[in-house]
Amino acid sequence: MELKLLKTFLTVTELRHFSRAADALHMSQPTLSKQIGALEASLGGRLFERGRHGAQLTPFGETFLADAQALVRDADEILLRAREASSGRHGHLRIGIGLSVLTIVPGLIADFRRQHPGVSVTLSDLSSAEQTRRLLAGKLDAGFIRLPPEEGLSSVKVVDEVLALAMPPHLRYARLPANLEVLNETGFIALERTRAPGLAALIDRWCVEHRFVPNVTQRAEDTQSVLTSVAAGVGIAFIPSRARHLLRDARVLPLPGKHAKWRVGLAWPSVREDPVTARFVAFVRAAMKGG
Repeated sequence: MELKLLKTFLTVTELRHFSRAADALHMSQPTLSKQIGALEASLGGRLFERGRHGAQLTPFGETFLADAQALVRDADEILLRAREASSGRHGHLRIGIGLSVLTIVPGLIADFRRQHPGVSVTLSDLSSAEQTRRLLAGKLDAGFIRLPPEEGLSSVKVVDEVLALAMPPHLRYARLPANLEVLNETGFIALERTRAPGLAALIDRWCVEHRFVPNVTQRAEDTQSVLTSVAAGVGIAFIPSRARHLLRDARVLPLPGKHAKWRVGLAWPSVREDPVTARFVAFVRAAMKGG
């Protein structure tokens, strides 16, 4: 059953006149009559009684009217949803985040959803390495990762990041001590390498650059455990400097050196065209430019 035949039927029903309905639909009256005839043939019954004063629904037409209205309404809603999806205004986003953007991304997502209420968002706290794996596998739509991204991913810079030392409350260092070995008296808390291999590699390079071997006295499976242990005075930890907002009492000292700096950006698959992701990328680009 063609949608245009149903719309012709509803127009004649509303105007109760074939000629006026033909004018409203910008077609000739013979064409309109032919469409109504085709619809009646497919349904197996007459829809209108035509007389001197116009067209009246038959009992069969009265019965069919509600179904025709529902079919057209559903078709219009489906078309609207499809247009919203194709324009990126309706859909779902799977986004990866990391420690360095925890103060930035929630606000970005809130602003984006206020402008695009038809888009739902799922956030996953993952390392850059895991985000990259999922982006390339099609299990994430976009992610905030350490730059530069791997081949197959496009990106836009979001923030600059610096490696830092989180000191327990009882240590009163205002700056990094000249002799790093004194830090080993307190000891270090380290995140398991498999949980954040990129961060671990950065820490390794910084330590090699400064000829320092940290005395790791405790390891943790997640970042929150590392930060909680630092706050409790258990030890010192290497962290991204932007994680300082998660530590109330501990002192955070940004570290010097070329290996202590990196960039974090939004990355997305280069080859997979998704209008919702494209709209989010455009939103982030504009937000970063404006910021």
